[in-house]
Amino acid sequence: MSTNILSYSAPSYVELERRNTELLAENQALRAQVEEARLLIEEHALADRERHLNAERFQQMFDCAPIGLTTVSLEGRFISVNRALAEMLGYTSEELLALRFQDITHADDLETDIELVGKTIRGEIPRYKLKKRYIHRDGSIIHVLLHVALVRDEDGAPVHFISQILDMTEQKRAFEALQTSEERLRQLSTPLVPIRDDVVAMPLIGAIDANRADRVLEVLLAGISGGRVRVAILDVTGVVDLDEQVAAALVRTAHAVRLLGAQMILSGIRSEVARTLVDIGADFSGFVTCANLQAAITHAFRLSRGRAA
Repeated sequence: MSTNILSYSAPSYVELERRNTELLAENQALRAQVEEARLLIEEHALADRERHLNAERFQQMFDCAPIGLTTVSLEGRFISVNRALAEMLGYTSEELLALRFQDITHADDLETDIELVGKTIRGEIPRYKLKKRYIHRDGSIIHVLLHVALVRDEDGAPVHFISQILDMTEQKRAFEALQTSEERLRQLSTPLVPIRDDVVAMPLIGAIDANRADRVLEVLLAGISGGRVRVAILDVTGVVDLDEQVAAALVRTAHAVRLLGAQMILSGIRSEVARTLVDIGADFSGFVTCANLQAAITHAFRLSRGRAA
């Protein structure tokens, strides 16, 4: 053992210096790795926080959006719904998540919707827009404008749909009310008044343009098409102006009435109207003219009894 101790030689200064340099280098490399790992951890933490914040922002926007928003599986099941959609359809969010869009779509609109879904999945169209009807929980009809887009993964495979649903029910009702009002105004502008079973009169007031003249023809022909009316009186006493185009339309109306087997009486013709009819060379063989509505009604009764030529 003493021989081993005597044979031991201490490392030289150069060797110690070399080892010290290697240790310092290894230490610096380890410090750099630790710092890189720390920065990487902080970066991932920041990214996680950013993703979390973005998810929270999206969820807030999703929940608070004034229109209906939903994600839907490829089979049609609701994956997520916002409050606006739940309120629109009268369900809770939990109840909607147990349903498919097919369950609440009006039967007359379902085939079109499913066809567009199939085209989107097959890649024939990227997205679609559709006016359709949903069935509210209480059974009433909800008219909506539906926008649908397909979400795909990195490989292009379909994942799910995202849909925007705008409630158009009030607009639909307003439009229908406006149409009803306009139809009533048209009826008031061309009223067909029954004087007797076989005599009708249409007193016109105000200006007459080409559209209203066409309406006069339409209403008159519809009123006498049943075959019971023998005499139709068209009174223009209250017409403020009558140009050549409208005058020609009235003459055509008289001839159309005669083709249906009835007689036309034009009453209330003022001098300027008479001049217009003469200027256009109106054919008076299709109708009778009277000075006023009272005279026209008297003449109509005679015609209906076959007492007037």
